[in-house]
Amino acid sequence: MLHVMASSVINAPVSSVWGLIRDFGALGSWLPGVKSCVIEADDPGDRVGAIRRLEMGDVGIIREQLLALSDVDHMVTFSIIESALPIRNYRSTISLLPVTDGDRTFIQWRGQFEASAEHAAEMEARMPTQIYQTAFDRLAEILASAKALS
Repeated sequence: MLHVMASSVINAPVSSVWGLIRDFGALGSWLPGVKSCVIEADDPGDRVGAIRRLEMGDVGIIREQLLALSDVDHMVTFSIIESALPIRNYRSTISLLPVTDGDRTFIQWRGQFEASAEHAAEMEARMPTQIYQTAFDRLAEILASAKALS
């Protein structure tokens, strides 16, 4: 099992960041590369068990299932149930913690998965840098723009 992680500090309060990532169906608004994101079966975006269908520009369709969501802990856990990515048994958790110095947010995205030997190093490098960190950067941009408008 491979384990990957990325973390960052976003210059916005936890409540603002959580407002963007809490809705499982809203990933397309803050993850670069998503062409479309819909929750299947018209489930709400905060129902554990909900399945989202992502159309990604570089890897096609990915289906993910929401496994856990906590408004108390500001944490969301999901798994990939179908994908063209060369990985298996993917599960990840995005969690937020307040940084009280400046009312900022510490965000961490952890993932674990299996991959064949020929793809393991590539996927281990790709997940934290090309997916997790780009999502953090986009969240920071969205929140900075919203702050500038207020």
